[in-house]
Amino acid sequence: MPRRLRSWLLLVLLGLLLSIGLGPGFSAVNPGIQPSSEPTVPAIDWGEAAPTPLEPELPALRVGSYITNFSNIDLLDDQFSIELLLWTLWQGDPDRNPSDQLRILNGIYDGDVQRFELVRRDVVDGSSWSLYKVRSAVVKRWRLQRYPFDDQLLRVQVGLDDPLQPVNLDVVPEDPLTVAPSLLLPGWDLKEPKAYASTVTLMNDLGHPKAPGVAVRRQPTVSLDVPIQRRSLLFVAPDFLGYMLAVGLCCMSLLITRSRDDLILAAVVSAGGNYVFIAGQLPVTAMTGFIGSLQLIIFLGILYVVAADELIDHQLSNFSERFAQWLRVLLLPSYVGMTLFGIWWIIP
Repeated sequence: MPRRLRSWLLLVLLGLLLSIGLGPGFSAVNPGIQPSSEPTVPAIDWGEAAPTPLEPELPALRVGSYITNFSNIDLLDDQFSIELLLWTLWQGDPDRNPSDQLRILNGIYDGDVQRFELVRRDVVDGSSWSLYKVRSAVVKRWRLQRYPFDDQLLRVQVGLDDPLQPVNLDVVPEDPLTVAPSLLLPGWDLKEPKAYASTVTLMNDLGHPKAPGVAVRRQPTVSLDVPIQRRSLLFVAPDFLGYMLAVGLCCMSLLITRSRDDLILAAVVSAGGNYVFIAGQLPVTAMTGFIGSLQLIIFLGILYVVAADELIDHQLSNFSERFAQWLRVLLLPSYVGMTLFGIWWIIP
């Protein structure tokens, strides 16, 4: 084969090999070659969830209040009554103002017990202003274990009547809660009130599906708190007169050498009657605190008087009259001292 022909064949063979090996790469960049028509499947990232659209921010409904009266502080039925003026500032669409749906959530709904009366409505600084006159009985679980040295918190929770309706509840920036200066509670001292935005947790879905990512329902509220302190000395004489009489009768029985049995019996009746009197005015939970401890001290003191007097007069006097006489002198101071120390010890 001639040398020139052999060179041409080598060049043709080399060209074919290059076209076969580099063809796909050239076709990817060559505008004259069309890409494959097979559809491409996008990659899926299983580690991130698709973002949920954010809800628009709700307009603020601000609440302020002016308390005019507290009444009917009922310790047995766990309630009290309140009268107040309540106003709202709504910064949204006036037609969607939810102020008329406000209620006292811990109030008592019984006929005409709770009233929410609209007094007037106006526009103040571009916000819809509403004024209500409110009167309601409110549930209050009294803590009376320290009675009559107890402090209480009168709390009123204001929120929408519909617990599922979203609302941005807050308090007004200035003076959200004020108590009328003329308001007096007999037997109580009023402390500094405060108002703040809070929530009530609903441990149930109420038969309505929760929103994604919501574990428990929280109903927005506004809490109005008024701390009160009992004037303890006003309740000591009328409520514990029977106990004082029982202690006095025990002291008389130690001073008088004759007719002691009737004095001790009178002390027992006086202490027991005082306990029954207080139990008729307070719930049974109060009997587990200071009052129950005081009753125990009084009865233990009576038993001490009876036991010591019997032991000295009928047992020790047979062995040594002088020693028995000396113990009689110490019996009255020891009884008074132990009784006063026990009362001081249990005072909260």
